[in-house]
Amino acid sequence: MGKPEGLETFALSEKDMEDFRDLMENVFIPYEPVCAGRKGTAKELLPFILGFGVKGLTSGASFGMREKPSGRAIAVVSNYIITPEDTAITEDIRYDEEKSNWYSGVMAEFNTGVDVFKGKFKKCLEITSLCVHPDYMGKGLAQELIRMSEEKGREMGCDVASIQASNIITYHISKKLGYEEIRRQEIDTLKDQNGRPVLDMEFMKTNGTTFLSYLTKAL
Repeated sequence: MGKPEGLETFALSEKDMEDFRDLMENVFIPYEPVCAGRKGTAKELLPFILGFGVKGLTSGASFGMREKPSGRAIAVVSNYIITPEDTAITEDIRYDEEKSNWYSGVMAEFNTGVDVFKGKFKKCLEITSLCVHPDYMGKGLAQELIRMSEEKGREMGCDVASIQASNIITYHISKKLGYEEIRRQEIDTLKDQNGRPVLDMEFMKTNGTTFLSYLTKAL
């Protein structure tokens, strides 16, 4: 499935920060189940989400799609490259806002001990912050952005790619494109200090998924 007419792809860079921020604040956070299920506001979670984005916007491996007539960005994927010597980005991103700290802590814990290199890969393309505007969902844009990312990753010497899926759509797209799950964590295991789930599980079951998944694919 090709992208709809009237759209064009572009290399996402630092000059596109305003468009990227707008999509993260107004689409990614409201629609991403782990963000919405925590009922975190954009103000609380946006700094952490943008932490990934800034790294991706400077990597030369990120992409977006926009409407030709208006120039409005309607889909983005922010990617960065890591090697076995790098530490997980989530270990370094912390903010004062309580819910942003919680989110970064959850993702840091989820990443801990995950070996995307498996002793044989040397360079990994981390595919992150995949976001498609609701007006264009279901049209194959996410798949195309992932394929573009993989192609660029190969050009840059990556021999493996990884995706962290916290919603069922990204999970199924990744599986369809040949990614294999290497770690899964059930969301109901995420508890507060009183032992209660930190996410609205009824919301998660209805609007997203009940697990976090780490998937990889050899390039």
